[in-house]
Amino acid sequence: MTVINTNNAALKAQLASKTADRKLTESGQRLSSGKRINTGADDAAGAAVALKLDAQMQGQKAAIKTAGDAVSLLKLQEAGVSQFVSIIQRIRELSVQMANGTFSNNDRSLAQLEVDALTTQFEMVASSTKFNNKAILNASSSTTYQIQSGAKQDENFTISVIEGATLSTNVTTDADVTSQSNAQSTMDSMVTHLSTAEAHLATIGASINRLYVTISNLSASSVNTEFAVGRISDTDFARETANLAKQQILSNSANQMLAIANQSKNLLTAILE
Repeated sequence: MTVINTNNAALKAQLASKTADRKLTESGQRLSSGKRINTGADDAAGAAVALKLDAQMQGQKAAIKTAGDAVSLLKLQEAGVSQFVSIIQRIRELSVQMANGTFSNNDRSLAQLEVDALTTQFEMVASSTKFNNKAILNASSSTTYQIQSGAKQDENFTISVIEGATLSTNVTTDADVTSQSNAQSTMDSMVTHLSTAEAHLATIGASINRLYVTISNLSASSVNTEFAVGRISDTDFARETANLAKQQILSNSANQMLAIANQSKNLLTAILE
């Protein structure tokens, strides 16, 4: 039996054309975006994994920036403590000179003027050295800042504020070269204060090195995570270009078949009429 009301060939050709056009559009979207997964429908499982990995990667990048800020803080702190060391060393040099019996008390009074200027400078460095408007050298008791150094809550790093206020007070109190005996006492006191400042420098240096290792590890992890996200969600351009050409051929073929099917039906209808 010949059916002329329903053109089955045309319907099949039309369906093939729509399917090819849809796949052609999807292939073009993958090529233009560079992403194999543009919606959850493209690959539901892959999209879920890629989103988790992307969130992990963003957390790692944020932690790298935070750790970098911590290094900047410590570098500023290191510069300030280095000034402490220089000032204490100079006061000690003056105390050694003034402990010499060949100097008069008038000479020592003049030397004390420089010592007073040095202690004033010490106080200024301690009070004015700040990072993001936060004092980092002027604590009078144990004060710390917690720095996030990883993508997880428990991955953090503690930076101690140098007790510069206490050290400044002690240096100012002990810095006296107005007499030979005072100068001798100052010599011993400055050795103690110098040891304290140098211990701070060693601690800061160790913290900087630790953060450099942390940044290096985070950077490597971030690169590997980004690579994993790319393998899941990025477009394989060679494969997708070939697929695009294929869908273009199928779309053109389906449209031609649809035209032929419609012409055949029209011809059959004309004959029967």
